Amino acid sequence: MQNMAIADNHMESVESGSKTIAVRVGYCSIKPGPLEIKSASGFWGASKVHVIAVERKSISSLSSVELVQSGFPSADAMVENLRPAHPCISTESEVTVISWKSA
Repeated sequence: MQNMAIADNHMESVESGSKTIAVRVGYCSIKPGPLEIKSASGFWGASKVHVIAVERKSISSLSSVELVQSGFPSADAMVENLRPAHPCISTESEVTVISWKSA
């Protein structure tokens, strides 16, 4: 089964079903189908979901729902937060948007 790690502060939202989108910088090999989501620290138990869509787009074209579910109020805020790990990132950088539903 494919798997993905997310920040611990998002795991409760994944488990409750209120978080159904993850955005990854660059290319991500996740495909539609079963997915196990794990917490980055390993503190939380894994959640099983079903990926329904994987889409590539620029940060500037992310919807407000995609940004909010990723923890950012705007594309500019996302870029500023990710810049320490990705120095060349801009609002025109490509990301992978992974959408799922509870399994």
